[in-house]
Amino acid sequence: MLKKIVMKNFLPYFKLLGPVRFQFILAIFFGLVAGAASGAGLPLLVSEVFPLIFRSEKTGLTADAPGWLLSFVEFLGVAVPSSNQIVLFACLSLPVIFVVRGVAGYLNTYFINYSGLYVLEELRLMTFDKLQRLPLAFHKKHKEGDVLSRVMGDTSAIQGALVKVASDFIIQPVTLISAVTAVVLLALKHDGVTIILGAMLTIPLSVFPIRLLGKNLLKKARVMQEKGGDMTATVSENLASQQEVRAYSMEDAQVEKLRVDSTELRSLQMKTIKYQYLISPSVEILSTFGICLAIYLGAQKGLTLEVFAPIIMAMYFAYEPVKKLGGLSASLRQAEASLERVEHVLKADDDMPEPTNPKLLENVQGHVGFSNVEFAYAEEPILTQINLDVTPGEVVALVGPSGAGKSTFVSLVPRFYEVNSGSLTIDGIDVRDISKRNLRDNIALVSQQPLLFRGSIAENIRIGRPSASDVEVEAAARHANAHDFISEQELGYNTAVGERGEGLSGGQRQRVAIARAFLKDAPILILDEATSALDTESESQIQAALKKLSKGRTTFLIAHRFSSIRDAGRILVFDKTAQGGQIIADGTHAELYESCALYKDLYDKQGA
Repeated sequence: MLKKIVMKNFLPYFKLLGPVRFQFILAIFFGLVAGAASGAGLPLLVSEVFPLIFRSEKTGLTADAPGWLLSFVEFLGVAVPSSNQIVLFACLSLPVIFVVRGVAGYLNTYFINYSGLYVLEELRLMTFDKLQRLPLAFHKKHKEGDVLSRVMGDTSAIQGALVKVASDFIIQPVTLISAVTAVVLLALKHDGVTIILGAMLTIPLSVFPIRLLGKNLLKKARVMQEKGGDMTATVSENLASQQEVRAYSMEDAQVEKLRVDSTELRSLQMKTIKYQYLISPSVEILSTFGICLAIYLGAQKGLTLEVFAPIIMAMYFAYEPVKKLGGLSASLRQAEASLERVEHVLKADDDMPEPTNPKLLENVQGHVGFSNVEFAYAEEPILTQINLDVTPGEVVALVGPSGAGKSTFVSLVPRFYEVNSGSLTIDGIDVRDISKRNLRDNIALVSQQPLLFRGSIAENIRIGRPSASDVEVEAAARHANAHDFISEQELGYNTAVGERGEGLSGGQRQRVAIARAFLKDAPILILDEATSALDTESESQIQAALKKLSKGRTTFLIAHRFSSIRDAGRILVFDKTAQGGQIIADGTHAELYESCALYKDLYDKQGA
């Protein structure tokens, strides 16, 4: 059963152990030494050494001592040992076995953890890497906290199972074989003991409770992991919305919501624990019956305690690996539920694959064309019948009510989403025939809510062009009207920015993002409400800078504030229909104000 689970689900991930195979082999080696010392070493020691130590007559010890003990004494340099020396060295063999067992067990644990942490790191990086390349549509379908739970929590559960499987799947069977071998050797050595071997038939019976409880454990683990992901999502959502929580006095409601989720999770965890920890006592109870039967049969045969003690010890060490393999089964079942969640990411289909033979987009002029473009998200029509030709260097403003598809329209240009039908071209090349990196290297974006990353202000600006010099970074900041406030910071451009730009005002964050776009100096520019967080004075200065930046560049400008589109040579009016967002008018401000009722109404309401 264990082999089937391992081969079916976890085998592909054992390749992650490749770079640490030396440490892993060492772990297995020391585990085998520890297993053999436990399973066979201790029972045979009790059988061979204890009778020698506690015999009533101390004469003839040299002749009666087992060969390995005499070799040990000779190795220590004692050619003709006395009876007392034989007893002393016999006693010393016990701590020697435990030293070997303890040291080997420690080294096994150390190297297994070394290997396991490497696997965890690689598994997390694999999952995180895949998340970087999946379409935005995937992220829209999944809560941020749930994805975080998959990357951090579920990968950790898989790592624990992988190293435990890889270690115990070899070590515990060896321990079992060693113990059974010891029992067989002792049975063959003493008359009347062979019948006791029948008592060991209870060992294979232990498979049944392991199998039954394992199935129930998998079911509960799946639900528990899903609930854990939901709970992480709740906490993540709350931490990202602290201002709103306080503004609307939601503190108690949020705590109560988390309390409900936590209570449900605790209930599921207890159900998982119930099945997980039933496995060990179930095996122990069966083993007790086996040992009880062995004792009864031994008593019927008149065996002495001296003969029987090592047999019972060997039987105990035979059942112990079975119990651990049962625990391993429980760990695998839980990890199987985590693996399903991680593989949901790793095996997620990329519905925007890279082209097999990509065409190179170079010396970009910025000619953008939409031909019969249709786009729907989750079967909901967003854009329909989009036909447009934007000439190089043209500044195009997009206006219209919320939900009309303006942001989706500009998101199609850098191929954040894939058109469902029709085509979108840049300089005559379909964006689907261009590699994503090549395409996006030629497009600069400033979004409505720009995100800054942890690091310095200079590092955040340099995202636009990582190879830029300090002089170029400062020049971009000056263009974006950001240099003055940056210089006022205690550390200037080296000032650290917190998570999501913490430490800077909304307008300051926006200007840093605009400086980033200046530095990228891409031939196509997308401004999604790029001046929405700026005060009037800053907006005026930024408009002048953007006017300078847009010269010779194709610019798409989404604006709800009509004051920001005064310099646009062309305005597209979007409206939402039953078939999806459509461009209902196209022209200059003067033309649209006279001919488009929706544009005139939106403009007049703002008093622009």
